Amino acid sequence: MGMVPAAHAVENSADAGVVVPDEPDDEAFNPGVTSPVDENQDARAVFQAWKRLDTGLTATLGVSVPSRQPLEKMSLSSSYGMRVHPITGRVARHNGIDIPAPYGTPIYATADGTVGRAQRLGGYGNYVEIEHGNAIETRYGHMSRFVVQSGQHVKKGDIIGYVGSTGRSTGNHLHYEVRIDGAPVNPLPFVRADSMAIAALSGDQARLAMGGPEE
Repeated sequence: MGMVPAAHAVENSADAGVVVPDEPDDEAFNPGVTSPVDENQDARAVFQAWKRLDTGLTATLGVSVPSRQPLEKMSLSSSYGMRVHPITGRVARHNGIDIPAPYGTPIYATADGTVGRAQRLGGYGNYVEIEHGNAIETRYGHMSRFVVQSGQHVKKGDIIGYVGSTGRSTGNHLHYEVRIDGAPVNPLPFVRADSMAIAALSGDQARLAMGGPEE
């Protein structure tokens, strides 16, 4: 994927191109909460702090930082933050990003770690959770199937499952989360370590591949 400057997404615009989508305005729904801009800055700061440790020291500490794309090709049908849920119609926080892809597309571990859970889990559908050390965790939902099991050690780039539409989902896609101390953070700084931008889908095309475990 080419390297391009980040830009604002304009729905149904011919100039949309390859961009990182705007985050929804949290404060419009829940006054007083941290703004999306602050959340993006916080997530990038966390990523950079962990990245500085992502050397031989992290192996000693048993920490691995998520730092690759969970799918080889990425676009976004739904970004991180507040949104109207595509199924329930209610405003809720989307704790990850939705990445549409054809049924059966391989899903990769984004860092070394140990599988905490690999099971069917509510709105996530077929779900895998990987623990990366020091309370860093990644979550992968809506899989057609997973090929790992709880307690299994995986390496960054290992196939852990395949894209599907299980759980609360409108079409084939991966729901991907990064959590630190149990709290979700914006995954984008962890899948584009430098300035790589990700294509943002819009309109009907996006709605065909969205979902989420939130009510």
